[in-house]
Amino acid sequence: PSGAVQQLLTCISTVSAPGSRVMFDFLNLSALSGEVWNPGFETLMLSVWNKGEVMYSGIDEQPEAVEKLLRLFGFHTHEVLSARDMVKRYMPHEQWVSRPPTVSPYFSYVCGEKL
Repeated sequence: PSGAVQQLLTCISTVSAPGSRVMFDFLNLSALSGEVWNPGFETLMLSVWNKGEVMYSGIDEQPEAVEKLLRLFGFHTHEVLSARDMVKRYMPHEQWVSRPPTVSPYFSYVCGEKL
């Protein structure tokens, strides 16, 4: 992972007791690398760039890759959710649509637990 992500997860791990949970969203590496096309991603990147920022890194959203990443910092994966999974869980009254997406499809969500 990028240095900033590594530093952040190290700090969180250092102050976390066993059983503590960390939850965060992240940019899917497949979207950032261009492997997968998602509607609206170009607009997001342009908007960020117009503010003088750049999206430097994403995380491989495959559950095995997230587990491998979290293990480096003393966590195990409790769950990894895609945008579609988030809609199913928290917006059951909404039907998933891809244009425009109900929730930005280029982000995933993870919950990890300190070992």
